[in-house]
Amino acid sequence: MQELTQPYYEVVFERDFLKKKGDAFQDFFADIMEKGYPGGDFMRARPWGSAGDRKNDGYLRSRRTLFQVYAPNEMTEREALQKVNDDFRGALPHWREFFDHWVFVHNSRNGLGPGVTKAILELDKVQEGVDARSWGFNDLRSEIFRLAEADVAALLGPAPSATDFAQLGFDGLKTVLLAISRQLAPAEPDLSPVPRGKVEMNRLSKNTEILIGAGRRKSPLVRDFFAKFPDPQFGDDVVQAFRERYQQLRSTGRDPDRIFRDLMTFAGGDRVQDTGHQAAVLAVLAYLFDQCDIFERSAEAVAP
Repeated sequence: MQELTQPYYEVVFERDFLKKKGDAFQDFFADIMEKGYPGGDFMRARPWGSAGDRKNDGYLRSRRTLFQVYAPNEMTEREALQKVNDDFRGALPHWREFFDHWVFVHNSRNGLGPGVTKAILELDKVQEGVDARSWGFNDLRSEIFRLAEADVAALLGPAPSATDFAQLGFDGLKTVLLAISRQLAPAEPDLSPVPRGKVEMNRLSKNTEILIGAGRRKSPLVRDFFAKFPDPQFGDDVVQAFRERYQQLRSTGRDPDRIFRDLMTFAGGDRVQDTGHQAAVLAVLAYLFDQCDIFERSAEAVAP
């Protein structure tokens, strides 16, 4: 992958892993597995009439593995414990002859609690010959990034390249800027100098730093775009929309990298666009980052 492509996909994968819930997360998991195990090796399952899915959210034939996917909006230990036990025991009457491994796939970024972990370990003792385990963020990340780049692009959308930044012009920026302008009341833009080490100060990851650096290649276009736009209020409206959105996201306790990912969605929308559009999104975010309109400018502001 190109220098920018891998960091971009790392950020987008983590964004999708955290954002998708319920059926959307189950489809995300199944899409990854079908790409990784083609030819019917991985068999996607879905509820069918009154029979439901019989505690089967996917089956990998070559490894005799049955998957159960759990991705609620909020995961509590009590509900997760019930889910683990009900799904494992419920699968045995229907699928026992076909699987030797049972995997509980979840969307908890920081892993499962000790009670749920213990419950999964104890399931090894319930049925002889069945190995029970869990898959989380790193397991699914390993599955997607072992794929060919074309398959990753099909799952996560196209990644911008250096060529996209080189070819980026006002038309590409206009599409993004018009989509988020005039969402909130205008305010005076903050044009104070960017403090040294702002990336480190805000505890942003190397992947995010690379994306901001890529956006900087064309961030002067954003400044010039605002200056030449017929409506002199347009730039202030865009800046204020981002500033307010950043403050909303920060107030929820999200970590800085997740805030950056959410701002990418705020600028570019939920629907996957072409690579030029993605380059424009990063140019806008880099401009706002450098102007101190998003993220903090002092160590005191980011202190836990």
